[in-house]
Amino acid sequence: MSDQRRSCHACGLSAAVEALYRKGAYTILRCRSCGLVFTDPHPTHEELERIYSESFFQVGEKFAGQSRSPGMLNAERRARWLLEQRGVTAGRWLDVGCATGDFMMAARPHVAQISGIEMSSYAADRARARGLLDVTNGDALDVSLSADPFDVVTMWDVVEHVIDPQAVLQRASTLLRDGGVLALSTGDIESLAARLMGRFWHLMIPPRHLYFFSPSTIARLLDRAGFDTVSVSRPGKCVPLDFAFWKAATLITPRAGPVALRLSAAAHLGRLAPFVNLGDIMTVLARKRPSSAPGMTKVPDVGGQQPDPLAS
Repeated sequence: MSDQRRSCHACGLSAAVEALYRKGAYTILRCRSCGLVFTDPHPTHEELERIYSESFFQVGEKFAGQSRSPGMLNAERRARWLLEQRGVTAGRWLDVGCATGDFMMAARPHVAQISGIEMSSYAADRARARGLLDVTNGDALDVSLSADPFDVVTMWDVVEHVIDPQAVLQRASTLLRDGGVLALSTGDIESLAARLMGRFWHLMIPPRHLYFFSPSTIARLLDRAGFDTVSVSRPGKCVPLDFAFWKAATLITPRAGPVALRLSAAAHLGRLAPFVNLGDIMTVLARKRPSSAPGMTKVPDVGGQQPDPLAS
């Protein structure tokens, strides 16, 4: 496939792109200017609503929501880690893409106010049923929120799912006070695991994942949105084996997913959730610059030197 010219969300240029892989109906492209990797074509908003319907949140034990479930254990570690970071205050927090509310539940005992945004009506209803009443159902770019600025915005495993990550990060900036903190997690396309697995990398799953960031490309987007990147770490997390088995099966063919779930349930794999760290998922901490401050174009990737938010 010959190079084409596309407008890149990371560098903002109309740059040449090269095709890396073919995944079903989707092509994985890379910007030759800045290295951002992304899926083509993008789904419509209507297609996204179908993707993130009830069935998305009923895959094994990932969204079980129980007190000692893997999702809650991961959320509690993230909340504790975030509260330990310099300059993070326990004031008003917003979780963008809050799903069924695990992180909100983990943060609620420690902060003055925790709010959430979730595009899936099913997941938003599940979160509210858990007593998380301040959950807004809708697109993060469109929902109306209080004019009072937030101290912290989080996006756990979200930015790779959205059609326009630059716009979502810019919206986060407008919602934060100057000096406020953004914490997000996303896959690292430059990790050893991603490079070895290529098109079979477990996070290369279009159309659910539309972007595949590296430390430099996510830092470039953050800089354009008015943030300075503070740290990049690569934590692991507890992964329920039923979800892992389902994901491995769907990487081969999406039709294998239901069979994998039935076999997982029969074998009670959801009861097992080992701590896994392939080094291919980044946790990024960034701070909003005052509007008059210049941008920082060089952001170091500190890797494993930072505290691991999900380490035991």
